[in-house]
Amino acid sequence: MTNTLPSPRSSPKGLSALLSRLRGLPLYRGALQDIPDSADWTAVPFLTREQLTVAFEAGELLHPDAVRVHLTPHPGGGWLPEYATRADIEAHGRASAQAFARAGIQSGDHVQVAFGYHRFAGGWLMQDGLEALGAKTIPFGPGETEAQLDTLRRLNVRVLVSAPSFAQKLGEAGAQVDLLIAAGEPMSSIEGRRERVQSALGGTALDCYATSEAGLIALETSAQDGMKVLDDWVYVEVIDPESGQPVEDGARGELVVTHLSKQAMPLLRFRTGDLTRLEQRTDGTYLPGGVFGHVGGMLKVKGVKLFPREVAFWLAGHGLDHLQHTLRISTSGGTDRVHLSVRGDPRPDMAALQTDFQKRFAIRADELVVDPGHEGQGVQDERH
Repeated sequence: MTNTLPSPRSSPKGLSALLSRLRGLPLYRGALQDIPDSADWTAVPFLTREQLTVAFEAGELLHPDAVRVHLTPHPGGGWLPEYATRADIEAHGRASAQAFARAGIQSGDHVQVAFGYHRFAGGWLMQDGLEALGAKTIPFGPGETEAQLDTLRRLNVRVLVSAPSFAQKLGEAGAQVDLLIAAGEPMSSIEGRRERVQSALGGTALDCYATSEAGLIALETSAQDGMKVLDDWVYVEVIDPESGQPVEDGARGELVVTHLSKQAMPLLRFRTGDLTRLEQRTDGTYLPGGVFGHVGGMLKVKGVKLFPREVAFWLAGHGLDHLQHTLRISTSGGTDRVHLSVRGDPRPDMAALQTDFQKRFAIRADELVVDPGHEGQGVQDERH
């Protein structure tokens, strides 16, 4: 049982000093010019990926003391640079090392990282903390199942860092590890996925959340009761994606991230676009249900916010083909109607599925069809 605190989030510690420091950077000079150091936190403007793109083209991201440049995809294709100073790398490493230690990784463990180290950040998001902890890190990169298996066996690797789907593939091919740090894809937010991965690998699987822009943000402890935020590295909040206002503790919304000490290209109220919930506990901030969708394409149905990507995650948790489904919203007699058709065989318990849909999304599906031959995909909004 977790010990929770009911009070809503306040502003980050040292807000005045943070705003004063960031105001001196080209990236924030214009946005913060009318925001006093004593301003209420909700008056501080958000940062988006689109704004980062504009800032890059204006030459506002480069930092003179940067020693590393990661690349990250950005809207519309292409990429953006992400700069880090030596102090940034060390601060990220210290905070990440503490998180990895809470997860059960020990100094001296062999840790194999199956994320890329070329072009985009990938494996580097994990490397800083693993090295700071003193782990024997193997920067393997993605793919190459047989070669991965060979290294896991011959070096007696205890910890694997990988996307859960690839980890399960390795496990089904014979890999056995004590601990998996799963990132890059949802795991704990999809019902039954953790259990399938653990069964394949024969060990414990912990969920991890990171973005190339922010670095490591949250990681589960061995208790498997939600991802604990790296509170010394980032300040996180959840907002209503429509109004931009903070939501109550435990309510779902869009995750917003602020770096607390980063020198080069620090994020200030950066909108990740990812859907999650926050929970304040006596030992820090948690994401209790993982990251379970994206706010893109949000629909207002029967007065309730419905996120299509969250529906896809829900389907996957029920063993249904979330890649072959159609979510259709129509209006009949002035009332919104929800139609969901999905590919699946055999048919599940439809009454239980309907009940769980209503419990998860707080609205009733007027039509819920599971069809072995369904080939549709996407969202159709037929309201006028």
